[in-house]
Amino acid sequence: MRGKWPQTWLGSLFIRRGSFFIGQPNGRDVHIRWRGAVWYNKPYRMKSGGSSLVNEYGRYRLVRLHSAMAVLAAGMFGLLLFAAGRLPVSPGFYHSIHLALGLAVVVVCWLVAVQGWAVFPHTLSLERLMMGALFFSSGLLFSLHVVLSFASDGAEAPLFSLAARLTLAWGLLFLFSRRDEVMERRSGQRWQAFFAAFAYAAVVGLFIHWTAPLWPGDGTSRWPLWWKAGEGMIGLLDAGAALLVWRRWRQGSSRSSLYWLLALWWFALGQWLLMFGGGHALWGQLYEMAGFLYIVRAMYVETVEKPYVELKQHEQQLEMMANALGEGLMMLNRDGRIVWMNPEAGRLLGLDPEEAKGKPLFSFVSLAGPDGDKWDWKQLRRVVKRLKSGEVIRVEEEPFRRHDGVCLPVGYTLAPVMENGALTGLVAVLRDMTEKKEKERLEREREQLDFELSLAANMQRALLQTSSKADLPSYVDIGVLSVPARVLSGDFYHFAVHQTSVSVGIADVSGKGIPAAMLMTLMKFILDRTVHYGTQPHVYLDLLNRFAYDYTEPSMFVTMFVGNYNEKTHTFSYACAGHEPALWYRAKTKQCVPLGAKGCALGLFPQFSFETKSVVLEPGDFVLLYTDGVTEKRTEEADDDFSVLAAMVARVNLDQPAPEIVRELYEHIQAYHQYEQKDDQTLLLLRRR
Repeated sequence: MRGKWPQTWLGSLFIRRGSFFIGQPNGRDVHIRWRGAVWYNKPYRMKSGGSSLVNEYGRYRLVRLHSAMAVLAAGMFGLLLFAAGRLPVSPGFYHSIHLALGLAVVVVCWLVAVQGWAVFPHTLSLERLMMGALFFSSGLLFSLHVVLSFASDGAEAPLFSLAARLTLAWGLLFLFSRRDEVMERRSGQRWQAFFAAFAYAAVVGLFIHWTAPLWPGDGTSRWPLWWKAGEGMIGLLDAGAALLVWRRWRQGSSRSSLYWLLALWWFALGQWLLMFGGGHALWGQLYEMAGFLYIVRAMYVETVEKPYVELKQHEQQLEMMANALGEGLMMLNRDGRIVWMNPEAGRLLGLDPEEAKGKPLFSFVSLAGPDGDKWDWKQLRRVVKRLKSGEVIRVEEEPFRRHDGVCLPVGYTLAPVMENGALTGLVAVLRDMTEKKEKERLEREREQLDFELSLAANMQRALLQTSSKADLPSYVDIGVLSVPARVLSGDFYHFAVHQTSVSVGIADVSGKGIPAAMLMTLMKFILDRTVHYGTQPHVYLDLLNRFAYDYTEPSMFVTMFVGNYNEKTHTFSYACAGHEPALWYRAKTKQCVPLGAKGCALGLFPQFSFETKSVVLEPGDFVLLYTDGVTEKRTEEADDDFSVLAAMVARVNLDQPAPEIVRELYEHIQAYHQYEQKDDQTLLLLRRR
């Protein structure tokens, strides 16, 4: 590849040429370019909903820094193998540095042991407990090494140092080779583990004390072959533990695993330097000290930094959840002072959440009674007494008056916060009841309106009630069906019996709902009075048109079809005011003929010349009047209204009474159109017997 740098392996790290960039080129590994290099590191994979790119970049800088130090340590290790043995190191200088580093190692071991003792009750982690016990026993052995180094001969001191490092290496290899477990809480667990560690250190110490004279030397060097073999084996154990930690780091990418990996890396290099003695041993101890410093850093990350970061994250998550509740959430201490509140609580109380901290709540809020009641201490004491008993107080609604004078209905819940049976504070959940009260008011108004509409609908149905069958003359049969689109109808129908004739009519008021129903009622009333002026249909329309023009809104109009059947002449006279033509069914020929006449809708002009036409009805003939809601076309492909109606009439059993004919015809029309009713629908049928 053009411009490719030599790749070097270290902790799954690769370097290539490039410019600054952050991304995920393969969907698995994070891809970062910075200062002419591309960084891939599989452990730090970016997941959806995870940390930001900036945090990932910071992690890569951390890995880069410590990886560079590890590479530097390996390079120095190679140089020291050749140069350290030639550096002049005086015995006094070496002894002083050796004791100082030994004391530092003892301090680190005791710190890790104390940390394991203190953290275990909170985590119940078996690894933490065993880690603390391991460093406790190693710390004891390192302490004996330092103490015996001040002795006159100090022959046993190196053996204690070797035993301590060997114990630590074996222990770390064992701990990192197994998964951590959460133990069941039992009394005395820490004492048992640390007593076992103390017993182990005591047994090893006694063994070294009794067998120290038996350990062979080569007679010429302080560093015999078995010693070098022991140091080399410890280095191999540390390297094995480092491989196990590296696998952990690859899987979990935790910072503490990274520091443990680096610590064991420095340990292994240090142990291999200790094999050579002299100046190499001094540098080996320095390497070993660097490893212990990494352990301190790992313990700090694991026990201080990580819990703090997780706590902050949980705090932020809880705050986000509290802010998303849509209800006011607030914490008070036992004195009634505000500890914390979310923005919704601040909005309800008219307070700034930050400025309100530490201030008493009841100095900002009071009851909004008729006299502007204030919270009194007797009332507060009663509330506190109930909370001390562990009771949760719920109030559906209570008027609150804020310090700025705004009064609003609030429902609230007070829950006590108890610690060791004592009340330490309370949590208050506040709910703004303004919207709920407004909904309740609108619901009451809607129910009242529905009730009034139902009364109006009943009155309208009573107004349109047909005469009983006994009131009809024997020479005609009439059937009526009216279905409103809403509660109230804008359609109306009419029929009246005279001495020798029967008049019928049907009308459709423009629009729907209450305005159309009101106009319909007026027109029905006028029509009922108009039919007494004569039997010519156009006379009805002239009078109704004059009334509609004078007393209705300009935007409203009425279409109407009226007719009159004469018993003696068997003629059906009719007139039309912009309405759909009636359907004349001729029983002899079984044909449907439209009956239309010249005329415009009522109320558009002050005067209009309506015309009356007439046809002769044979026995079995009928005239069907209908409104446009019955036959209205919903699509361009549908047939014209009259042809559909005629086809539906052909399907009906015409031998049944007129009311049954109308009902069956309406069902056929509904099945044909198959759409939701949008307009009032009315049918009126008059048949000569």
